[in-house]
Amino acid sequence: MPNEGGEWIMYGVDEDAPDCIHTADELTEYINKVGFLPLFKNEIPGFSVEEHTVATYWWSGDTERDPWEWREIIAKEGNIAYGKFFDKKAGFISREWLPYFCNYRRDGYDFDALYDDEKASRKYKKIMDIFDDGPDTAMLSPDIKVKAGFGKDGENNFDGTVTDLQMMTYLCVKEFTRRKNKKGEYYGWPVAAYTTPEAMFGHDLVTAKYTENAEESGKQIVLQLAKLYGVNDPAAVRRVLGTPAGRMPERVKTAKKPDYPMNLIKDLKLEITELSHDQQVGLAYALSVLNTKEQELIRLRYEEGLTFAAVGSRVGRSGTSCSSHIKKDLRKLSKEGIIGWIKLGYEGYIKSKDAETEEDRKAFIKAGKIEQALLMNQSPDAIEGISASQAKVLIKSGIFNVGILRNAMKKPLWFDKISGIGFTTGRKIVFAMLDAGMIDESFPAYKETDRSAYYKSHAEEMMKRYAEDQKCR
Repeated sequence: MPNEGGEWIMYGVDEDAPDCIHTADELTEYINKVGFLPLFKNEIPGFSVEEHTVATYWWSGDTERDPWEWREIIAKEGNIAYGKFFDKKAGFISREWLPYFCNYRRDGYDFDALYDDEKASRKYKKIMDIFDDGPDTAMLSPDIKVKAGFGKDGENNFDGTVTDLQMMTYLCVKEFTRRKNKKGEYYGWPVAAYTTPEAMFGHDLVTAKYTENAEESGKQIVLQLAKLYGVNDPAAVRRVLGTPAGRMPERVKTAKKPDYPMNLIKDLKLEITELSHDQQVGLAYALSVLNTKEQELIRLRYEEGLTFAAVGSRVGRSGTSCSSHIKKDLRKLSKEGIIGWIKLGYEGYIKSKDAETEEDRKAFIKAGKIEQALLMNQSPDAIEGISASQAKVLIKSGIFNVGILRNAMKKPLWFDKISGIGFTTGRKIVFAMLDAGMIDESFPAYKETDRSAYYKSHAEEMMKRYAEDQKCR
């Protein structure tokens, strides 16, 4: 749709032409056939909705025949992605081809990983923080602008930033709707409501090609263009797609000098400004809980200060994969029995646990249960029925004696807080403690040996966490 002499020129086809598209359903069928299609004419002949529709029907307001209206219909149906995907201009991508574009444009990065690697500015993050990939996260453009802090006395270039996020496939249009005034009356042109492709199509579909190289996904896009439209001009492909054909733009590889271990402490969300010697020892012990591969990822990310992409190149994974694994490692370190080694220090943690169990030890002595009192300070495998390998897992998680294990069993979902202990093993350990007289049937841990009771507690805990998360939003 070029502008010639101040007038917009539409290049359509006759209504009775063999390749003319007459309805929104026919357009949907054609998009699914070719895979992806810009709205307006561009450098590649035939590669647009405009060139397959009747020019005079555009902007007629007739939903049956107007391609401009069809884009609203197709976007709302939710089976095809719509947004500014082609050289910052609007177009469609089918479900089949969306994973290729997401992998190609993102280079395997989810947005959080992209931002963490300092490859996206704060402007982009302010917008993306509004979305959580849930099914009801679509939001009107003016509302996004306000919530993200754009406009007067705030960030500038809102439209350009949203366009960039669409080009990177982090946002797409879910629907168009008209705004209402205070009287509840509709006014103005329909406004785009944006969402994430993950919310619209599901995380599994969007990331389906993350396992392959970005260049390979780009190559498949180029081959499809060549197959359908006879394209052999790389420059034309580059301009239409907005990125170099078959590869992502070169990124500036920069990394800040690591402030280890305080950068790790910050990501663990601990309010510690300086580690004491005992806390440093505790941190070293806590890290030993991780397996060799997990320790290596933490070392590369925090001690060497590498970006996720650089970590990935060192261990043979994608940047997104490393980001995901490192977040899991941080959650493991944040478990109740492990984080204490860092917060209180090695000796401090041991003293705190001894103090917690001392009262129970005295109670056993008072009740004449000397055998149980003596077991309190021994390794968990001193209990018949708890194996050395199970004790090793418990000790690594901060449960280094029977007294601490007993204390842990006073709390619901005790083994959920321990990496490497599942329901079946946890149940065996509980019965071993019960047989040894270290706990009784009033303990939450015993009640949760009933699988249904465990799952009920687990569901209640999840609802509690969800409610807390909602308060923090």
